[in-house]
Amino acid sequence: MICASCKSVEFEKELTLDEIEDKLKDAEDIEGTFNRLGERGARFVPDSWEMPTLYFAQDGRTLEIMTKDFDIGQIDELLFHLARVLDCKILGDHLEHY
Repeated sequence: MICASCKSVEFEKELTLDEIEDKLKDAEDIEGTFNRLGERGARFVPDSWEMPTLYFAQDGRTLEIMTKDFDIGQIDELLFHLARVLDCKILGDHLEHY
């Protein structure tokens, strides 16, 4: 799913959807709903309106962030935090987060 209001990034290493779900559930400051989407991967909808919806691809390496209504600073902060929660570098557009 690629759209004008999405930012696509990749994980440094492959993560299973089970690993991602478990790590998100264990994170105290990221609450939301993790939904499996079959072959399309999974979607994480945060409880907070201050966080964008995240789409995890089935390949275990690709993440798409719904960037509509969020500025680059908010997205950058989220990626930095998410990389620490998942214990995996996130790479994209000349950026590396960990």
